[in-house]
Amino acid sequence: MDYSGGDRQESGLHEWQSVARHALFKGVPFDGLRPILARCAIQELEIGQVLLAPGQANRKLFLVLDGQLKAHIDHIDSEEGFFIGPGECTGEISVIDSKPATAFVVAEATSRVLAVAEEDLWGGLLQHPRIARNFMQLFAERFRARTRVMQKALEQQLRFEHMQKELAIAQEIQLGMLPHDLDLDLGPEIDLAAEIMPASLVGGDFYDVIPMPPDEYGVAIGDVSGKGVPAALFMVRTLTLLRTELLKSQPLEDALRNVNLRLCEENAASMFATLIVAIVNKSTGQLRYVNAGHDPVLFGERGRDYRPLPPPSGILIGLDETATYVVESLTLREQDVLVLYTDGVTEAMDREHRLFTLDRLTACLNARRAGSAQGLADAVTVAVKTFSAGAAPSDDLTLVVLRFLGT
Repeated sequence: MDYSGGDRQESGLHEWQSVARHALFKGVPFDGLRPILARCAIQELEIGQVLLAPGQANRKLFLVLDGQLKAHIDHIDSEEGFFIGPGECTGEISVIDSKPATAFVVAEATSRVLAVAEEDLWGGLLQHPRIARNFMQLFAERFRARTRVMQKALEQQLRFEHMQKELAIAQEIQLGMLPHDLDLDLGPEIDLAAEIMPASLVGGDFYDVIPMPPDEYGVAIGDVSGKGVPAALFMVRTLTLLRTELLKSQPLEDALRNVNLRLCEENAASMFATLIVAIVNKSTGQLRYVNAGHDPVLFGERGRDYRPLPPPSGILIGLDETATYVVESLTLREQDVLVLYTDGVTEAMDREHRLFTLDRLTACLNARRAGSAQGLADAVTVAVKTFSAGAAPSDDLTLVVLRFLGT
């Protein structure tokens, strides 16, 4: 900092005053330090400029004169960290232990720092007892700041682990609500299989099989909007209402309308679900079904030539309390197959973000013309996993296969 004459002399005086105000020189006669500080350079930093990075060799102590820096301990885009303002310093750890820097230090605002080489620090400035004491105070404050950041990160990690444990318990409870012993009392007339693979610990997909004495069974599949805990809670509510209404003595369209009315009540979050409910009579093969905005049922006549059944009129449930639903019917014959699925099947993506699609699903089913309901379900899930090739699931995947074996 060699200034002489005119404006340069005035500018140099301002620089000296800025340096002299730094906390490192508190209580120290400043004039005697000028020979050492004259060898130090002032660096100007633009917003976003990186002063230090982990692994970077550093042999300088940086005194912040004005502006503001921020230290990021984990990665440069992290929200966590601590600010370094005028009167503070950075780079002290690598100067002390002669090892590379351990954090990112980035300019949060246009800033100026005085770079003090380690030989000038150890062999000059720190020979002054008051400066050495000031330096230790600055170091202690920085150590406390790092400790606070690390403590906060640890607390967040512990909260995250606790939340993961709670979500794991919630998953067990949620999956426990779904039927697992699908043999139930179906008898020899119906072969049924189901698969569900949540994209996260808790999700919004569901299926159900509800005995409706004396000879009927309700088979349902649904997909709640959104993901995570809100979807899981709405799923539980939907499933509970559906079971309650289907066990009442009332037409299927009325049951679904009542479920919709109840879901519309106190639904401030405007959540909704798509849903298919099919009722099959195991004695006659008569099938009645409704579709509330869900993907169509796939029908394989005698387990062949799978095609989507035209969906009966009906919108998704939970948003419009005036919605009505139309029932369609079909008589199943021996070896006819119904496949109900959520869009987690057809919209499963590979690493290039290509979709599995309905065409791949029907091709997979058509390639396996004979076999059990479980065999068909396994073939589909294997095909989806193979197609995805390790890509993270974007949605829950749920599948129900019903094979009618005749009376």
